[in-house]
Amino acid sequence: MKHLKLFETNALFEAARATLDLPNVSLIEEDFGIQFLPYVEQDPYNGHDYVEIGGIKWATMNVGANSITDPGLYFQWGDTQGYTASQVGSDSGQKYFGTNDYIYYNDGNYTKYNSTDNKTVLDTSDDAVVVNWGGQWRMPTKDEYVALGNAVNREWTADYQGSGVAGMIYTDKTDNSKVLFFPACGYCLSGGGGANVGSDGYYWSSSFDSSNAKTAYVLRFMSSYVNWQYNDYRHTGFPVRGVAD
Repeated sequence: MKHLKLFETNALFEAARATLDLPNVSLIEEDFGIQFLPYVEQDPYNGHDYVEIGGIKWATMNVGANSITDPGLYFQWGDTQGYTASQVGSDSGQKYFGTNDYIYYNDGNYTKYNSTDNKTVLDTSDDAVVVNWGGQWRMPTKDEYVALGNAVNREWTADYQGSGVAGMIYTDKTDNSKVLFFPACGYCLSGGGGANVGSDGYYWSSSFDSSNAKTAYVLRFMSSYVNWQYNDYRHTGFPVRGVAD
């Protein structure tokens, strides 16, 4: 039989805590007593669907997307503010996606993730997935993209499930029920929004290219080509895909 036990001091409670069978409730102390509320377990994935391949949970959609085929938002590497392709341009109020509007570039120099700070992976405060999705989500590293490449077969499609959207289908080599689709969302650069949509796919990793302060690693693919650790300019706008352990 389970029951609540009253301890006369906090010290006695702490000493016995390890052996207690605590009830599934939350306690809220107020001025005139204590409330016992049902405990509700939090969803560590905040409602985002995933496919687990090789021990890593890969989100089925991009950050900012409303469907599997939606490109979602485009981000500069290390900036957590994303933009739709229609918000990109050279007019007032639009995002330009050049070096001069890059958060970590000033007067010809990269102010973070450089040879001085020796950082090789994005801080969590600069991770677009961490900031926008929370829970256990984060951006994948370049090594996790490489591991995904080793674990899947790939197939290009010009029309994913009749949607009219082109991209790459990745299927687990050991379980063909595990499938990921990465739409070919193109990129945003120098005032242009959504260039090469339907032919090129680029997805940021959280890994910095320490050999070149201007670049970070991305997954890049076309119809007959995949590079799991390509590098590209940090100020370019690419979508991001979340992972969780």
